[in-house]
Amino acid sequence: MAGPLPPAIGGMATVIEDMSRSSLASQVDLRLFDTKKTTPEGRSLLQAIGARFSLWRAWWRQVSSKNTVAHIHTCSGLSYFLDICLLLLARLAGSPVVLHIHGARFDRFLDGLPSPLRLLAQFGARNASAVVVLSEEWRERMASRLPGARLTVIHNAVAEPPEVIAGAKKGHTVLFLGNLCARKGVWDLLQAMVELNGQVRLVFVGGEEEPGIGPKLQQEIQRLGLDEHVMLAGPAFGAEKYRWLAEADCFALPSHAEGLPIALLEAMAARLPVVVTPVGGIPSVIEDEVNGLLVPVGDAAALAKALRRLIEDAELRVRLGEAAHTLCMARFGMQRAVEDYLRLYRKLLPNPA
Repeated sequence: MAGPLPPAIGGMATVIEDMSRSSLASQVDLRLFDTKKTTPEGRSLLQAIGARFSLWRAWWRQVSSKNTVAHIHTCSGLSYFLDICLLLLARLAGSPVVLHIHGARFDRFLDGLPSPLRLLAQFGARNASAVVVLSEEWRERMASRLPGARLTVIHNAVAEPPEVIAGAKKGHTVLFLGNLCARKGVWDLLQAMVELNGQVRLVFVGGEEEPGIGPKLQQEIQRLGLDEHVMLAGPAFGAEKYRWLAEADCFALPSHAEGLPIALLEAMAARLPVVVTPVGGIPSVIEDEVNGLLVPVGDAAALAKALRRLIEDAELRVRLGEAAHTLCMARFGMQRAVEDYLRLYRKLLPNPA
């Protein structure tokens, strides 16, 4: 299973970590292969080429084994084409390949490629034994963009959160969990905080997806006079992440584009009421007023109104949080994903020795 391994930040690393700790690891010989950059900033071209060839050699040794399925987690950008190299090496070695697509803007990435690169992207996907997408909506989007690819839907999954001891409450807390970027609505959240006028504390938990966005957010927080009400906590992993989930009263992710965010599923599993936007695969999971609240994209006033409702109505928070947890465990529980992966692997290797 190839992809960026923890402590890398993001949904792919979380998925790989969760799968490595699931029952999947006891039912197959699960070997993790780290694809994140390991060379230092400012490396020479020669160093970069050498590191890439070393990675390819190590990958070849892994995928040349008999009865091996190569499961590659990928997303948009240069990393996709580097992952296609891994895919082609695995096929050359005779191993079936699962290409697992993540990322909220993968469709825009494909649409923006010049024709030669788009053809290369499509060629790579066609050579995968299976291309996993995260929702039926994404299967529809990819069908025309990756013609000939063998598309299959396997939803993201999360484990039941462990019991943790929450810290002392400091009033009501709204949690944002995810990489910091404009796409995830972080600026909209700041504007909503202005309208909430000190009623709530907002905590951003996550690293930078956009380089330099942390200092820019901090400057805007100071400009808006929100220093006492907004906290940039940085990335959190393991017990620390679960502690933030336990301490929060509700979860907000007002994204402008998404796939099916792991952070949303983690919040639902933790019984948090959620305020999200109807983008990507989110509407297939969240039903407005049933297991969460939906607000229009980019509408800070509607976002503030929804958060105010949750802060002021404890009964609503409990009702939405319990409904979110029930649906999450039924549709996105880890064991369900394990069974889906095993079914796919057995299809690709019907008669392993």
